[in-house]
Amino acid sequence: MKKRILSMFLAAAMVFSMTACSGDNKDNSSGKSDGDSITISVHPSGHGLPAYVAEQNGYYEEEGLNVETLVYIGAPPQMEAYQTGAWDIGTTGFGGIVLGVAQKDLKIIGLSIDDGALMGLWTKEDSPIVEAGYNEETGCYGTAKDWKDAEILYTQGTITDILLIKTLDKLGLTIDDVVRTNMDSSPAFTAFKSGSGDMVQANASFYFNAEEEGWVPATTGESQEIFLPCAITASETIIKERPEVVEKWVRAYMKGVQWIKDNPEEAAKMFVEFSEANGVATDEENALKFVNAQVIDIPSPEEQMEYFAEGENGTVLQDRLAEVMDIYIDMGNYTEEEKAALMEEDSYDSSFMEKMVEE
Repeated sequence: MKKRILSMFLAAAMVFSMTACSGDNKDNSSGKSDGDSITISVHPSGHGLPAYVAEQNGYYEEEGLNVETLVYIGAPPQMEAYQTGAWDIGTTGFGGIVLGVAQKDLKIIGLSIDDGALMGLWTKEDSPIVEAGYNEETGCYGTAKDWKDAEILYTQGTITDILLIKTLDKLGLTIDDVVRTNMDSSPAFTAFKSGSGDMVQANASFYFNAEEEGWVPATTGESQEIFLPCAITASETIIKERPEVVEKWVRAYMKGVQWIKDNPEEAAKMFVEFSEANGVATDEENALKFVNAQVIDIPSPEEQMEYFAEGENGTVLQDRLAEVMDIYIDMGNYTEEEKAALMEEDSYDSSFMEKMVEE
């Protein structure tokens, strides 16, 4: 069976220590650092790749940093480890933003990949939804009549809920107008391929698998303008006590981002190494698709500052995060208090990206 990229989304929550990254790594399980030593955390995903590139290409050494990297399979174990003081700086997804920033004392200091770029609900080419044609106004195939009572196979309580709710709202429907069958991604994909359901969730690696099957994306994160950023975060303590170390690490990470943009094929090979070193099966073909579709679009420092600029109710970034939080709040996943925490100015520090722009 062909290996699939990003299979960590199907794995049980667990943590890996990436010891292959640096022969100089010290035992830093307490999370305390001396001098220009630092402990960071990432996932074996697109937002962790620039950190791996920075390490492999010697960018940490160029900055005079001694970096220990902890690799987590998801946000919950990552943030539980943060609570114990295991790490100082980390990249994480939207769930980690809420768990770490809204519920703890982490600050967002930059942005990484957009998880909304590779998410979709797929249907087959001969589906009435596809035959009805694509509607630019609703950003999806089909009409309200075609979608009503359609069975959708997907994992409930995930980012796919956001995609479904936004699409149905544009069609004048609600979530009660469709049949939702709760399944994990892999069995849902298999069941749909065997003839079950009218649409299926296919995000991340399964996005490319669905393309290979010849299926059609009835609606996507891109068509619905869904922004699910992964963030670069740092503890309030390290920002206050050792800002120069944070600045060096951010500079090394963004060097990694630029290298990926300039060398996508080599970056795909590195992604395979990074993933497989941490228990995730990958192949270079899909890794390259992933890099080109998502990782190379990590905002440059100049582009990042646009997100920290003033928006309607806060910064542009805060406004976009609030949109997603509103949907999650309606679903009962998060609270108004957590949304309010993300709207606080003190939850962000754009100074490190600003310094990079000035360089």
